[in-house]
Amino acid sequence: MATQTTIEASALNPPDQAAVEGLFSVSAATDLSTTIARQHYLEYTGNRDLARLIRSATDPLHGIELNRANPLHRPIMDLIDTPAIQRLKHISQLSASSWVYPDATLPRFGHVVGSACLTAEILDHIRLQVDPTVRQQIDEWGPIVVAFAMTHDIGHIAPGSHVAHRVWFPGQKDAHEAMSHTIIKEDPGFRSALGRVLGVEGARRLDLVVAEDTSVPKWTWQLITAGGWNTDRGDWVRRDGTFCGVQYGQYDLPVIKKYLSISSQGDLVMRENGVNALEPFFTARAWLYRNVYRHPTCRIGERMHELVGQRARELHTSKALNFCDETMDKVLSAKTGFDLDINTVLEMTESWWQYHVSRWARCEDSTLRELSQRLIRRQPFKHFERTEDNRKILKQMVATSGLEPDYFYFEMADAPVNLKKDLGEAIHVLQRDGTVVPLTTHSSFMSALERLEALPVPGFIAVPQDIFRHFVGN
Repeated sequence: MATQTTIEASALNPPDQAAVEGLFSVSAATDLSTTIARQHYLEYTGNRDLARLIRSATDPLHGIELNRANPLHRPIMDLIDTPAIQRLKHISQLSASSWVYPDATLPRFGHVVGSACLTAEILDHIRLQVDPTVRQQIDEWGPIVVAFAMTHDIGHIAPGSHVAHRVWFPGQKDAHEAMSHTIIKEDPGFRSALGRVLGVEGARRLDLVVAEDTSVPKWTWQLITAGGWNTDRGDWVRRDGTFCGVQYGQYDLPVIKKYLSISSQGDLVMRENGVNALEPFFTARAWLYRNVYRHPTCRIGERMHELVGQRARELHTSKALNFCDETMDKVLSAKTGFDLDINTVLEMTESWWQYHVSRWARCEDSTLRELSQRLIRRQPFKHFERTEDNRKILKQMVATSGLEPDYFYFEMADAPVNLKKDLGEAIHVLQRDGTVVPLTTHSSFMSALERLEALPVPGFIAVPQDIFRHFVGN
């Protein structure tokens, strides 16, 4: 029994090659079967017979090749099949963007794997350039940082990730990051998996990195969540652009990878030669906001999801909602995401949402039924300029149609691109003379880019398109 325990421990913490080669002789001496011995050997090399481990992945963005001999790859390989990570296959990344871009139906799963692989690749690059002290930091903290990249989005919920918080908790701040932290710390199953992957101390350090604790090196969280470029944004900007089929989501990632570094103060920095590659990243991100996330039809689709949630909540409060399961009952009773237990959060997937919408599309309440049917059929409202004449005419149209104006007439405000704040928090530049300066100080182009903040995406009025056609005969 003692030998069995020793061999299992060595599979989790791979020994040197001599110990591996001696594995079969130890097994034979203790009467372990050849099958069991082979299983332990394959477990060490990453080719388990009974467990699924990704060694490579065909990905539109990354040629992902994972190698268990690389410590930075092990957290990806060991966490990828946990239920909390696999659940992200059932959480939409782009919400209603598929109403405009048909292939924008990707789930969050590919994004977290891509972010983690990008994080590992960048740390491998940086490790070759820095002094021994920082190199030792990367060896110590690198697997933890990769695990952070792998887990940073597990708190996302349906429908549509970010829009979900407006659906369920109107007026509340998007709390998916804090909800991710809660799952990391409090979900027993996932905590156990982290303990196996990182060790108990490693899991404790992950909590510190996630919390951006002052006791950890700053680069450990800056690489994933800092303003400007990070591996989270570095993946989704390219990924979202690729799946939407637009070109302005692309930028020169190989150059960014080459020139990222860690300063002597422990900050993630961009060496001077890489600044020119950061400039197209910021414009790519800005154009995605302007042309995809802020596209009028995408915004209308998201608002229609919000209205379905709003009506369902009203009916639930008055005990008139025709259908909701136990999870929905808890969600509609909650004021914030933190009122929900972890199991409820994990059950909030796209199929769960879509099933409720399909049931509500046959309910007695005409408003919830009509909104739900329009979601299912993809019938976005038509948008118009926000003028006083349009307000008067369109409100009268909705009122005459017999539909509730609170649900079938709405106005969307101008939408900023948030560049000024983001540039103010962006990665700093390590200049050739060794000084570190803000990105907007070093780059006149970045400084000029802040002016886009004064050019928000215009707002609009929206009403059902069939109402408009009925009145104008078109």
